Amino acid sequence: MDGIKGLVVCPQPRAADAGAEVLRRGGNAFDAALATAFCQMVQDPFMCGLGGMGTLQYLDARSGRHGMIDFHARAGAKVTPAMWAGESQGRSEISGYALFEDFRAELGYQAIMTPGTVAGLARFHEMLCSQDWATLLAPAIRMAREGVVVAPFHHDFLARTPQPGLPSGLRRVSTTPASAALYLDAQGALHKVGDTLRQPEMADSLERLARHGAAEFYRGETAARIAEDFARNGAFVTAEDLATYAVREVPPVIGSYRGYGIASNPPPGSGAVLIAMLNILEQFDLAGVHPGSARHLDLVARAMAAAHEDRENWLADPDFVEVPVAEMISKARAADWAARIRGGWLPGGRMASPPSCTTHVSAWDAAGNCVSLTHTLGTGAGVVTPGLGFNWNNAMKLFDMRPGRPNSMAPGKARTTGMVPTIVTKDGAPWMIVGAPGGSVIISAVLTTIVNAIDFGMGAVEAVSFPRIHCEGGPVFCEARVQGDVVQALRDLGHEVRHSPLSYDPGMSRAHAILLRDGKPSGGADPRGGGGVAVAW
Repeated sequence: MDGIKGLVVCPQPRAADAGAEVLRRGGNAFDAALATAFCQMVQDPFMCGLGGMGTLQYLDARSGRHGMIDFHARAGAKVTPAMWAGESQGRSEISGYALFEDFRAELGYQAIMTPGTVAGLARFHEMLCSQDWATLLAPAIRMAREGVVVAPFHHDFLARTPQPGLPSGLRRVSTTPASAALYLDAQGALHKVGDTLRQPEMADSLERLARHGAAEFYRGETAARIAEDFARNGAFVTAEDLATYAVREVPPVIGSYRGYGIASNPPPGSGAVLIAMLNILEQFDLAGVHPGSARHLDLVARAMAAAHEDRENWLADPDFVEVPVAEMISKARAADWAARIRGGWLPGGRMASPPSCTTHVSAWDAAGNCVSLTHTLGTGAGVVTPGLGFNWNNAMKLFDMRPGRPNSMAPGKARTTGMVPTIVTKDGAPWMIVGAPGGSVIISAVLTTIVNAIDFGMGAVEAVSFPRIHCEGGPVFCEARVQGDVVQALRDLGHEVRHSPLSYDPGMSRAHAILLRDGKPSGGADPRGGGGVAVAW
């Protein structure tokens, strides 16, 4: 790997290529991550987009700055805390998404929250990027104008059978005429794998951003078109919500695991939950434990479930609710949980959250700059504002519809998220950059990737690919590659186990990591759906 300038790892190979080309032209990891993120919006328009939200962690090698830029979506001014409580049909059996007969929290204008992606990436550019904003948007503009090939994961997300109570992909993309016109073919069917998807109106929107900056999206011509469309169609987000949107610049939550530093995102993100899981596992000696054995997976499942119990009780938007982060990530709290686990505590009675529409990019350059960036649309509201060419988020469904709860809705409030863009350090130097898309299973994917690398010495590819489990306090979900005798042993221990028929189950989330073990960079792209590692020489 001598002479390497940098690495970009993300689920979309052509987006990773664009980031690597930025590095070849002399850009830094921050430039590469930003260019990649905008290309992801074109390549995978239901995973992320201009109408979405996210969070990123950066480490600036030259200045030593290490921080987070949070650009979560926020509830519109027209939201009231109890407005849907009496009509909610609860939460989906295996997702925890708010259910309504009319899909109001899932589809349509009322599902949309004030988007943060454009503001967040613009602030990132202002702080850390070395190349011109318009230059870094140019690859995405070209992709949108010329067209991209529909990839298997894009098609599968829309074509797969939906969970009970949730709409089909065809219903989702048909929510508004502008969405149907963009995402259906001439026969009114979903685009097939290998079709070319051209997005000229998105290219136009990106070109306006390239010329005028983020202010165009929140206070300019584009903002005016958004606000008029939202007002006409009963959205809760107002022109004032757009004009006053602000990103949060915050320090990461810092923990440790077996001598390694763990830095991840603060609430309403789930970095503290990830660190809590690692703290619990640290109470147990995994030396001599075989990876993938019943002993290994039993401990991981219980640690996951325990931390999720605290997440349910405590995690919220810290602008609205005091979140006891110090207690969540304390070694004392982990010791208490470990004692309960040794005493036979088992998860049970909780629902699990499968993946939502999210994507991730990890980037590194030879100067030591690091970026872990996760951004999302929720699962996409199926709303395209006429003439703008991009899909809107449906983040409202992730609120607790019951008033008075930590994650209950309120104007200006962000809902909780499973996103955990993470940087692992060893002796103060970057050792791993990792993150994943996919709702609460993000936490499981990142946890197991870190454990696989630290405890079992796996390389980047093996760490993200190894057979995975997920548990939030209910069943233990296992991929088909988890051995049958191990699954039976977990059941004998008292776990309810769901053994997937899929060897590489995309429902397990797709971790993307850069490992810097011994100063030698290597990238691991999760094979569960898409996956690109691009090297700049």
